[in-house]
Amino acid sequence: MRTGRTTAASLAIVVGGLLALIGVQPASAHSALTGSSPADGAVVTEPLDRVDLTFSEAPLAGLDAGLRIQVTDADGTDVSAGEVTVSGMTMGKAVDLENGAYTVLWRYVSPDGHPIDGTYGFEYRAAVTTPSATTPATTVPTSDPVAPTPTSTATATGASDGAPDSAPGIAPGVWVALGAGTVLAAGAVVVLLLRRGGGGRGRA
Repeated sequence: MRTGRTTAASLAIVVGGLLALIGVQPASAHSALTGSSPADGAVVTEPLDRVDLTFSEAPLAGLDAGLRIQVTDADGTDVSAGEVTVSGMTMGKAVDLENGAYTVLWRYVSPDGHPIDGTYGFEYRAAVTTPSATTPATTVPTSDPVAPTPTSTATATGASDGAPDSAPGIAPGVWVALGAGTVLAAGAVVVLLLRRGGGGRGRA
């Protein structure tokens, strides 16, 4: 009797242990999120164009449609774009962000077909570059008007003030020509007179 009871107790312990292992093993086999970019609660100050999530195992092949990444802003608008891409144990999605707070919602399918999901948040504070004010170009004249120099002004003034204006008259060459003409005319008159005088004397 004691042997039968001992055997029954041993079997019960073995069966209980097997049942415990069966109940624990599937839970421990599920994949888990091990990291993300950006991280949960991070404040991002550098340009960011995608969100990546890394798991302890690669997702179940052929069930990419079950993978989900959605990034929403404070108003609940989805700012992610395109399809979820998978590279090894990491899945990611492109995003178009402006400064503000964001929430990441994700859904993942582990290799055993069990889906898991979760959420986390981060803040985006990228530096905003503002165009620098353009200084209007100053037009520089290519040449300044030349002001009259004091010397030239004084010279012009002195010439006009110191010397009286010459009255308009006959040029010296004209006077010479007139004088020569007068002398010739006088000579001709003298010759005519002499000829007439000579003729009168002969007639008498």
